Amino acid sequence: MGALTLGPLVLSLDRAYAGLGFLVLLVGAEWLARRANPSVAAWGWRAAAVAFVGARLGFVATHATDFAAAPLSALAFWQGGFAAWWGVAAAAAYTAYEARRTPALRRIAPVIGAAALLAWWVPSGLLAPVAQDTDVVAPALNLEALEGGSVDLAATGSPTVVNVWATWCPPCRRELPAFAAVAASTPDVRVLLVNQGEAPGTVATYLTREGLPTSGVLLDRRQTVGTALQVAGLPTTFAFDAQGRLVDVHVGEISAPALRSMVAALR
Repeated sequence: MGALTLGPLVLSLDRAYAGLGFLVLLVGAEWLARRANPSVAAWGWRAAAVAFVGARLGFVATHATDFAAAPLSALAFWQGGFAAWWGVAAAAAYTAYEARRTPALRRIAPVIGAAALLAWWVPSGLLAPVAQDTDVVAPALNLEALEGGSVDLAATGSPTVVNVWATWCPPCRRELPAFAAVAASTPDVRVLLVNQGEAPGTVATYLTREGLPTSGVLLDRRQTVGTALQVAGLPTTFAFDAQGRLVDVHVGEISAPALRSMVAALR
């Protein structure tokens, strides 16, 4: 759910759609370079790089407060966090500049650019189902809480973020402090960390050693949540609104700013 699986590679659908747009841009530029003007190929690669960097910088700029404490984390683009239209604007500005020096781009670039935008926007904006229009809801499962008792995953009334993780998963371990911080700062949002298939002692020992809180940590020893939500890989983070409907999915490690952005959208 929300991911494309290619053998051992798990890619979230939003990144897959963006990748399709980049592929169309690069292939189109290479093809037209052989038929029209060799300089088009170089433009295609540079425009793609500018779009990528622009989208990342746009996200960093709009979350400057979050990145101020750890500026180098802005380089961790694999954790997610891109402002797509910033990237489009940056690539368009670069193309306008190059077109002044290369007249052929004035005819070619709009065609390739439009094709790349359609390859990205059509599947992400039109083909991807809107959460409110689907039957995807938080699964009705009562899970054992590490602190004792049980928690109903499908309880409504508050927005809920569900992170599926394990102690043996390095990306999971890296993002746990961000979930703890968000849980502490946004009490109106349930943050549930659903451990997959591990014994209570293993989970408790790890959290204690790392100085992480145990509140909100649930044990899913049979990995029923992973099955119910069709988890393709760890970690995966799901966002449900107050009615229990799926709103967003992030596959793979999520950065603290991206997580806060997800929670802000829920609130």
